[in-house]
Amino acid sequence: MDNAAVIRELVGRWNAGDLEGSLELFTDDAVMFAGPDWPEAAEARGHKAIRRNMEEWLAVWESNQIEPGPVEVFGNKVVGSGTWVTRGRTSGVAGTMPFEIVCTVTDGRIDSLEWFTDHDAALAAARGA
Repeated sequence: MDNAAVIRELVGRWNAGDLEGSLELFTDDAVMFAGPDWPEAAEARGHKAIRRNMEEWLAVWESNQIEPGPVEVFGNKVVGSGTWVTRGRTSGVAGTMPFEIVCTVTDGRIDSLEWFTDHDAALAAARGA
C-alpha cells in the first residue's frame, strides 16, 4: 500500500467504526499530536494512548464521519484534508469541522499523525519548512 493509500484506508476504517483496524495502521510507538494551530494541545504516544484518545473522541459524538478531501504526498509525509461531520451525543447538535493531518508513514504504517486547522501550516510541516 502506498503512503496515500494508508491515509485513505485509515479514513475508511474510521468511518466503518473499525477502531481496532484503525489502530493496526499505526506503528506500536506512533505518536498523535495537535499542531501549533490546533485548539487543544494534546499528545498520545503508543497504541494504548492513541486508543484512549480515539475512545474519548468517540464518546462525545452520537455520530462522526470523515468526509475525505485531497491527499498530497511529500516522500514519507502525507497531508490529508477532510471535514469531520458530527452530531453531539448529549446535545444532538450537528456540525462540521474542517481539518488537516500530516502523517509520517514508514513501511505502510503511520509513525506520527499531527492535526492542523490550516492547510498552509500542514503543507509547511510536511515540507519541513
